[in-house]
Amino acid sequence: MKIGEKIRQLRLKNGLTQEELANRCELTKGFISQVERELTSPSIATLIDILECLGTDLKNFFSDNV
Repeated sequence: MKIGEKIRQLRLKNGLTQEELANRCELTKGFISQVERELTSPSIATLIDILECLGTDLKNFFSDNV
């Protein structure tokens, strides 16, 4: 599973730029970019924060339906 790609798809589905998502999550645009390009992995706590900002949760994110 490519976590970064799924985050990118959710971000675009929500009509957010990397900068907007980063601001909502109190992260940097660079970090969001690195996560989406699979250059780094977020901690579980950070992933939960990102998903919350994208309107989903861990269960739904890791299900095959997302």
